[in-house]
Amino acid sequence: MSDDHKSPPLEDLKGKLKEGWGEFADNESLAEEGEIQQLAAKLEKQQGLEPEEAMRRAREQVLNR
Repeated sequence: MSDDHKSPPLEDLKGKLKEGWGEFADNESLAEEGEIQQLAAKLEKQQGLEPEEAMRRAREQVLNR
């Protein structure tokens, strides 16, 4: 694993923490960022996408709802 490739389960956990902290702190932007990070980790794992592509698709999906 290269240094710039992060583990999807680790990214999912980080996303959950960000989302939870954002909700706790009433910071919608941080909560949204965490949600995007979680979705990107799922896309990367389930669809075998590269991290950058998974993040792009996740951001697009979350921001366009």
